[in-house]
Amino acid sequence: MFRRVIQGLTVCISLSVSCFPAFAALVPPYFITAVVAIGGTQQVVEDGKETSKWVTFGTGFFYGYLVQEDSDPSKRKYAVFLVTAGHVIRPLVSNKQTSISVRLDSVLSVGKSEQFEIPVSDWFFHSSPEVDLAAVPVPIEMLKLRGLQAGFFENDQHVFAKSGLIESGVSAGDGVFILGFPMSLAGRERNYVILRQGAIARIAEYEDGKSISFLLDAFIFPGNSGGPVLLKPEIASIDGTKSNNRSVLVGVVSSYIPYIDTAFSAQTKRPRVTFEENSGLTQVVPVEFVNEMLKDRAEKIWSLEKERLLFPSPPQLEPLRR
Repeated sequence: MFRRVIQGLTVCISLSVSCFPAFAALVPPYFITAVVAIGGTQQVVEDGKETSKWVTFGTGFFYGYLVQEDSDPSKRKYAVFLVTAGHVIRPLVSNKQTSISVRLDSVLSVGKSEQFEIPVSDWFFHSSPEVDLAAVPVPIEMLKLRGLQAGFFENDQHVFAKSGLIESGVSAGDGVFILGFPMSLAGRERNYVILRQGAIARIAEYEDGKSISFLLDAFIFPGNSGGPVLLKPEIASIDGTKSNNRSVLVGVVSSYIPYIDTAFSAQTKRPRVTFEENSGLTQVVPVEFVNEMLKDRAEKIWSLEKERLLFPSPPQLEPLRR
């Protein structure tokens, strides 16, 4: 079913909605509903018994690319995509796997989640293999009509690309939140997003145009890949610097940077065993590369949608019954 609606790209246009409930939260609850578990149900053994469990291969999030501006925010239109890290999807292509599952929650707290199969062939990647990103268009309005949580980050409202980072004075030491599902801790019947805190460890190299990524001082684990990285709101700031008073999307989790430790033989002095450890430094793909990847696809989707609106399909009439 999900495949059928994805192949009809014109269903991917969404109107802007009111995004911020009246909660005093550092991360707007609307952002939490944009985060999706990517993986599948597998048979595992727990407490000596075999049971089925949702296993996360990675994290994704819904991202809306603005395709029609309007002075009234509620009338802006977006092409919506599911975005994740490229290395979550690329092995499926290499292994010729046909599909991958995503799990979305019901808007009702007592409701369970629903799983959808997305064909691997529908995913696309950033044009540069060095940029670790993948995406697929999604029928966001259909998901909402089914009573599923389907918030999305609006690229003109909830995002800091490079210019926004520089203008806001974002620098090393600023706090961040990482949303995702590490170590398959997604929840048995519903998605329960895990939020971890960290800080920007190095970003000047990216802001100076010398790097295509920036670093966080934060631990991430398998399952975090593809999750959104949010700038943490701060009210106070030291003299001569700016403060940011809202949570915005700044990047996508790619991978941790490993620390390699080598054990040497006391007798021969030659290396015998190599250990790879999580250094606690995380590489992040900046959100400007998400916009680069989606721009042409979003414009194509909007072009098809406008054509459909101008030249709608004729109504299907029921045959006369005699």
